[in-house]
Amino acid sequence: MNKIRVGIFGYGNLGKAVEELIINDERFELVCIFSRRMIKSKHNNRTDFVGNAPSYKEKIDIMFLCGGSSSDLMPQARECLKNFNCIDAFDTHAKIDEHITSCNELALANNKVAFCSFGWDPGLFSLMRVLFNALGLKTYTAWGKGVSQGHTEAIKCLKWVSDAVQYTLPNKTLIKRIKKSNLSANPSTKDLHFRQCYVCADKKYYSQIKEQIVTMPNYFAGYKTKVNFINSKQMQKHKQMAHAGEVFCEGDAINFKIKTKSNPHFTAQIMLAYAIALKRFINEQKYGAYSILDIPLKALLENSKEYL
Repeated sequence: MNKIRVGIFGYGNLGKAVEELIINDERFELVCIFSRRMIKSKHNNRTDFVGNAPSYKEKIDIMFLCGGSSSDLMPQARECLKNFNCIDAFDTHAKIDEHITSCNELALANNKVAFCSFGWDPGLFSLMRVLFNALGLKTYTAWGKGVSQGHTEAIKCLKWVSDAVQYTLPNKTLIKRIKKSNLSANPSTKDLHFRQCYVCADKKYYSQIKEQIVTMPNYFAGYKTKVNFINSKQMQKHKQMAHAGEVFCEGDAINFKIKTKSNPHFTAQIMLAYAIALKRFINEQKYGAYSILDIPLKALLENSKEYL
């Protein structure tokens, strides 16, 4: 199998995690890392500005889109699909249909393949929800305790915010009741979670920032959210990227649980695994945009017939 030539678009936590995995994986060749900033890779990999990415059109098989879901990924995907086959971990659940639809139009128009929302949720958890529901089980998803990259990025994008981190916390009492089938009402996703935010900002804007956070659609609106303002020194205590979560059913007959020390690293692992399937789709000219539900598991194997 020839090496898959890849690019990384965005050099935040996820982009760096993808880079770490790629340089140690003989299946891939990292051609270039693209960023809006002037960056330097600690591995001495080639870097360039995002505006120069189209000049690499013939040199890259797959572009890993590693921007934030709140403001970056949708426009980045639309731009990159003019020249590249792409994979992303877009995780704004309410906008996935819109994202895939727009990517599909561009991918078909440019003979490209796009894999959209290939993280652990949406992603692996999506697979589990479909399976559990197909078995006739009443299914729930709980996230945390851990740092949400998407929610953290959404806060960082707010005016007057210099740094932030957001923890998703599961409602353990309610989850325990669901697993024991001891419910008096049908709980929603918002009932199952708390959101805890730590924010660095100018004191005179605290009230405006808090209002923007707790009313933010698709992220915080409707959730029990606590906003804590801290200084940059205190923020250093919140730089760990661990996360966890589970898909479970009422009665707890079956569940699927993850617990990872690094949210971006685990997301990067999933993206690399599905890049093998993406390359197969490219070779077979299956142009268009796909979710994780569209990909047969055997497509992840380099030699599916031998494994079977």
